[in-house]
Amino acid sequence: MRKLLRTLIPLLLIGFVISCGDNSTGTDPDPDPDPEPEEPTTGTLEVTTTTSGSDIDSDGFTLTVDGSDHSIGTDETVSVDDLEEGSYDAELSGLADNCSVVGNNPRQVDITAENTTTASFDISCEAMLKNQIVFISGRNANVDLYVTNPDGTGQERITNNAQVELHPSVSPDGTKIAYSNSSDGNIYVINADGSDPTQLTSSSGNDTFARWSPDGNQIVFTTSRDGDKEVYIMNADGSDQTNLTNSPSSDDEIPSWSPGGDRIAFQSDRDADGDQEIYSVNTEGTALQKLTDNTEFDGVPAYSPDGSQIVFTSRRDGNAEIYVMNTDGINVQRVTNNAADDVVPSWSPDGSKIAFQSDRDGNSEVYIINTDGTGAVNLTVNAAADAYPFWSPVK
Repeated sequence: MRKLLRTLIPLLLIGFVISCGDNSTGTDPDPDPDPEPEEPTTGTLEVTTTTSGSDIDSDGFTLTVDGSDHSIGTDETVSVDDLEEGSYDAELSGLADNCSVVGNNPRQVDITAENTTTASFDISCEAMLKNQIVFISGRNANVDLYVTNPDGTGQERITNNAQVELHPSVSPDGTKIAYSNSSDGNIYVINADGSDPTQLTSSSGNDTFARWSPDGNQIVFTTSRDGDKEVYIMNADGSDQTNLTNSPSSDDEIPSWSPGGDRIAFQSDRDADGDQEIYSVNTEGTALQKLTDNTEFDGVPAYSPDGSQIVFTSRRDGNAEIYVMNTDGINVQRVTNNAADDVVPSWSPDGSKIAFQSDRDGNSEVYIINTDGTGAVNLTVNAAADAYPFWSPVK
């Protein structure tokens, strides 16, 4: 009997294994021949830019959505695909200093599955003076502001009215011009294309020689409102006008803000011998430093773009010439050497050239010259007086 069991048990086990492994009976269900499709979860964002105004930013912008950057032109539509459902911030960047987005930036967009969400950015660009020289001219029967390229081409009239505009100064971003109105003795600011004149000062004194701070938030100027000439600073909107020098002497003639924004150079006759010398103070009117010490006129200072030098006018060699010196007053070098008067210097944006006013050709004209004194060129060549050049700081 035992022998029979030893024979039957293995046979029974083999049969059981074969029975369990046999799928021919159809005990497992067949796979679904037509499964349900997955629900979509992504959508598309379509962004359009529309740019208007002057000096449009031609190299376009950067659109950032969900941490991803996309290039977009000044007037273009781009699509951002495969965005999961939800809310996103769409932001436009890479705008030129004279351009800004109208409305919110960034702005929120809501993405829904299978749909296209649209968003538009309107960009407005202001006129900008870029590596151009603003000056005054009486060539059209009235003294107005003009602009020229550094090679003398593109001379255009900016203002056209009965007022007399003097002493122009271009803002750091090239979009504004501050100037003196000799008709009422106040300082005004206009857009670079001559539009929207705004009066900044209103005093009984003669407010002149406005110059912008490096960040464009303030303006330094001179005024005789206190009985003698003083250097004042104010906010760019004309508010908070403050006496900086507060001296019984005459502090005058085109003060200049250092590129670092920490000091202001100006000319004054506070010296014992009463001649005009160049000084500098900090923006609180303290830490006075005398930079020139000469028995002749030294004045009309202007800091170089890199802050290493000051250009100025001096009569130390018999007539008015252009000189440069270090900001501490040492290493004085003569730039012009002419029997005529060379005055009112202004640096090019890269500091390689100087614009100035000269009567060396018989009447007042605007010239440029290399800082080593070579390559003097008459830009205006006009029978009328052209004067007070200011080179826009925008390269």
